[in-house]
Amino acid sequence: MRARHLLPLLLCLCWLSGCSLLQSGKILAPESFGLVQVTPELYVEPATDAPTRAGLQEDIVKAESAVRAAYGSVLSRPVVHACVSEACYERFGGHGSIAKVYGDRILLSPRGLDWHFLAHEWSHAELRTRLSLMAWWRMPQWFDEGVAVAVSEAPEHSESHWQFLVASGIPRPGPDELRTFKSLNQWLAAVHKYGDGANVERKAKGLPAIRPVYAAAGHEVRPWLAGAGTQGLLAFIAGMNNGDSFESAYRTANSMPSAALGAPSSRGPAASSAEN
Repeated sequence: MRARHLLPLLLCLCWLSGCSLLQSGKILAPESFGLVQVTPELYVEPATDAPTRAGLQEDIVKAESAVRAAYGSVLSRPVVHACVSEACYERFGGHGSIAKVYGDRILLSPRGLDWHFLAHEWSHAELRTRLSLMAWWRMPQWFDEGVAVAVSEAPEHSESHWQFLVASGIPRPGPDELRTFKSLNQWLAAVHKYGDGANVERKAKGLPAIRPVYAAAGHEVRPWLAGAGTQGLLAFIAGMNNGDSFESAYRTANSMPSAALGAPSSRGPAASSAEN
């Protein structure tokens, strides 16, 4: 996706999330705002040491493999921008999150320099590449995040973490409440409500970090994705692009004949421009 195609999308995303267009727009010209190119698909802060640069290149390969395993192929080709300082991350509009994706540009904070968070954001990019703009607009945020959690296998969002939350009696959204998190603003409000964004304070008190909302999305979508498989996920995407309601596409994908679920995909639906 060229910069002229990414700019309208950034405008839309910033309107939804309240981010600063000036800050997020910097990612269109990373070298003008302090990053250096390592490869055509990777930009880093100049202070990034050689082992970290090499590790990021390996993480890109691992993340791509995870996306391919879920979707059957990889249509999106995001460029990764890695910050090793919080000042750098905030300069590009990060502001406290771990990682972000703007169209085909992934931004990693110093806390997100691993393949798990890279795969999470890449899943967002892949799903939105495959969906039409209208289909993406109709897709609930909780599902998008749940797929990304399942693809990335991040320990912070894992089923083990969900079970820890349950055993500890830590408040978390149930499936009915989770399904009300349809917009990005509703998702972010839930993240604030359940404390996903208050882990700095928890760590200062000697408490473990918690991710109730992300873990809830993974707990809901992970078994769906395991049952639907790649073919079911692609059928879901095709249904959404054909105008099906989310609920219809969601149910249909997970009720496909079992013989079809393991079949490899020769190609996915046609790519279209959309984008976290």
